[in-house]
Amino acid sequence: MSKKKRKARKKETSTFGTVLTLFGCFLAVLFLGWYMMVGHLDGETFHGVVELPLKESYANPVNGLALIHWVIGIPSVIVFLKVMAKGNQSEFMTSCFYSVPIFLLSLGFTIQYMVLLVKVGAESLWWFYVVAAVLGFLIANLLIYFDKSKLHTVLVGLGTVLIVLSWILLVMANSADGNYIITYKDKLLGSFSIKTMVGTFQTLGIMIFLLMYGFLFKLRLGGEE
Repeated sequence: MSKKKRKARKKETSTFGTVLTLFGCFLAVLFLGWYMMVGHLDGETFHGVVELPLKESYANPVNGLALIHWVIGIPSVIVFLKVMAKGNQSEFMTSCFYSVPIFLLSLGFTIQYMVLLVKVGAESLWWFYVVAAVLGFLIANLLIYFDKSKLHTVLVGLGTVLIVLSWILLVMANSADGNYIITYKDKLLGSFSIKTMVGTFQTLGIMIFLLMYGFLFKLRLGGEE
């Protein structure tokens, strides 16, 4: 076998290993996002404490989102890996495909946050948060449209507002005791620990979403220049 052929085969093996590793990583990201969505839809009992199932009016849309999560997530990963293997596409296009599982993960954190608020009877707080987030995102994009140089400042400001607001709403919400069960080492966590855990995941979700969005926006701007 010639030296050139050996190099080609070695390169193919290396590429296949990279693709397989990335597929496993993205699959893990998709699974985590999915689990965050559906982990507390059903009821649960632990040592006499009963967590009721999520209201059907909320559970049905979440189940639909969980299905869409896989329908969109898996194909986007497959397309990304094919595009990466070819290596002849723009960085923006490649990034768009691998960003999908990351955006879906942040959505999973937000859905988990919503489930907690609904289960503790704070539905009005959840809808207030949704309206604030949507309006904030629209205003942020409007500000960026008029002055693209402020992209970083605007996104940091939006993220700070949403993170602070999410924690304030958690504090205002009713106790999670008896409404939302999380166990650790066969012990039931208290309301403070549960809210802290869910709030931390929601903070991560906001940061992940805005970081990825800002990255794609910069790539897009770079491609237009």
